[in-house]
Amino acid sequence: MKNIIKMQNSLYKCKLRAYNNQVAKLKEKTFGVNSRLQYIRISNRKLNCLRWHNNETREHILKKLDICRWLKEIEHDFITEAIFNNGSRADIIDLTDGVIYEVLVSEDESKFEEKVKKYPEKFRIIKIKV
Repeated sequence: MKNIIKMQNSLYKCKLRAYNNQVAKLKEKTFGVNSRLQYIRISNRKLNCLRWHNNETREHILKKLDICRWLKEIEHDFITEAIFNNGSRADIIDLTDGVIYEVLVSEDESKFEEKVKKYPEKFRIIKIKV
């Protein structure tokens, strides 16, 4: 009888732990995204769509498309060509994880380093060379 009670208690604790983990993930996804959106201009908050400029190369656009498709598959919210409140612009921002993806095709390292300095410190930056 004692073993059954121990097993029931253990199962209850396990389910409670799983529930708390799930709630924590949902809170981070909901409130984390909202807190990260505060760094982006209100007029530029178009979620989960691919945007590009006429002067971008085909390779640059296709790599952004690959990243956006992957983010959609894993159910992350993102913004492409996001403009921050300070005027700087990022290729892709994963709002769910707080990651900026910068796709480099023809840019040199010094231009990239200058661009990154203007980004909010709250975000991690991942450089992707094509």
